[in-house]
Amino acid sequence: QRVNHKRLRRLLSEHELGLSRQASKHSPSPVQKILGEAAGNLNLVAGQDLGPLEAFSTDFTEVAYAGGDRKAYLMAVVDLESKYVPGWAVGPSANRKLAMRCWEQVREQMAILGESLDEKIIHHDLDSVYTSYRWLHAMLLGDELRVSYSENGAKGNPWIESLWGRTKDEIGSRITEASSLPVLRSVFDERFRYYNQERRHSSIGYIPPREHLGQTLDTLEPEPQIAAAS
Repeated sequence: QRVNHKRLRRLLSEHELGLSRQASKHSPSPVQKILGEAAGNLNLVAGQDLGPLEAFSTDFTEVAYAGGDRKAYLMAVVDLESKYVPGWAVGPSANRKLAMRCWEQVREQMAILGESLDEKIIHHDLDSVYTSYRWLHAMLLGDELRVSYSENGAKGNPWIESLWGRTKDEIGSRITEASSLPVLRSVFDERFRYYNQERRHSSIGYIPPREHLGQTLDTLEPEPQIAAAS
């Protein structure tokens, strides 16, 4: 005789019985096994003296817009040394699709800069997107980068956290006031163009990241200097 779950619960309660439940555990993927075996040696950037465009940091951050009623996710990639941001993307979910859209922009910008991605380092946390086959295939096989992981969350990835902090402090009101996702994207497009071309950074001599790259990379022309009015 079939009974529904409500009757079953009532009978179990009356007789002080419990129904044991055991969820099946998923076996770790080959990627998870490899990362587990390499624990303690996953961070390739800690303590390293890296030059411009040699290592990049990335992550997702959640942003509230439309007066705080809607949420979106921003992913950006920042160069550890120069603070240059070669790619960013905004979308409704922090997923592989958004990550690959952001990375495609990085590829295009690096080509414009005349820089190869071979042997560069991409550093991020152990988020499922960054341990997925699609992401790792693109990084390791497609672009031949080296993949680095923070093993203690945000503490091991301060470069992108610093970018998020500055961005939200400086344009937080514009983010909140954006009325739609397309408007929000235009806010970040404007922000990162300004960040790369005009915003001065104390860590690179109080000049913009693009100007710093022009001074330190043989592949780039220095930024033109504007003569001061006499």
